Amino acid sequence: MANIFREIGDSGEIFRDESTLQPDYMPTAVVNRDAEIKDIAFALRGAGKGMKPENVIAVGKPGTGKTVTVKYILNELKESSNRVETIYINCWEFSTRHAVLNKICMDLRVFMPRRGIAADEIFERIVEVLKKEKKVAVVALDEVDRLLAGRNDEERVLYDLLRAGETYGTQFGVVGITNNEDFVSKLDSRIRSSLAQKEVLFKPYNPLQMKGILGDRAKIAFQDGVVGDEVVPVCAANAAKNGGDARLGISMLHKAGKIAEREGARKVDVAHCKKAFVDAEKAVREERLAGLNEVERRILEIAGKGDGVISGELYETLAKEFKETDRTVRNYLDKLETLKLISVGERERGSGQKGNTRVIRSSR
Repeated sequence: MANIFREIGDSGEIFRDESTLQPDYMPTAVVNRDAEIKDIAFALRGAGKGMKPENVIAVGKPGTGKTVTVKYILNELKESSNRVETIYINCWEFSTRHAVLNKICMDLRVFMPRRGIAADEIFERIVEVLKKEKKVAVVALDEVDRLLAGRNDEERVLYDLLRAGETYGTQFGVVGITNNEDFVSKLDSRIRSSLAQKEVLFKPYNPLQMKGILGDRAKIAFQDGVVGDEVVPVCAANAAKNGGDARLGISMLHKAGKIAEREGARKVDVAHCKKAFVDAEKAVREERLAGLNEVERRILEIAGKGDGVISGELYETLAKEFKETDRTVRNYLDKLETLKLISVGERERGSGQKGNTRVIRSSR
């Protein structure tokens, strides 16, 4: 019996470098974000001279290039000066004060004992290393709103970083990345002025911009002549129609290539794209679901029953089950709506009742 892996072959006929279509791929250049790059770089440039930079909030809908832009700038900043340390933290993965500080320690190569130590002691060790090396640390906190839910000790890490200069004489720069366009207005007044010194808005990509992004990625990812002329425009148009999400467009392109490969086709064409659309949307949705916490998953569960749930009932349920406040629930709803995992609409109350009330429904 022939070996099954020899029978199906490899991806050499379709793909040149399939990794360039993966979510964690970091391009060597960021296109269609020149203005945003300059704004953030200008705010952070002081760090390269050993001075405190401006703190930045990068805000925009999912798939608008916030993360890749900030990572690119951090790499450029690190290469430009030996007086700065740059650290990227995904707050979906590191969602507590202790976890964030531990990640900073790892990136700074700070020695940590095997025994568990308190967060305050961890931060003191970080400060000690930065002082000794006479460096400024720039910390990017992706999905920073994860730390502002007002539960437990999460948001205290922001005070650690923002007040380090006053408390320890050690400078940190903070770049917060968020999908929530109302994020700044909902910040606690004690941190708003410090954290949001510079706000940079990332608008959704238009069809022409999306076409350029996908076209550049396709040239690297696929063999010459494999991608049909209409493939990139079709994927770009579909992604632009669905909120200008570049990750969705790239996922469509990748899945179209995989479908063509599986069918033994010599080229990727529009028919493969159309088959890929549903799978790509599902993959992006699953990626977003994977990063939700217990409360957010519970909201989706409740909102997915019947015709949804009335906002007041949801607040009462979450207050009882998780001791959540109305403020934290609103933050969760804003995030889930931005991720297109729920819809929030107004529904008129019954006869004799005044005003309207919100109803929350799970999307799909």
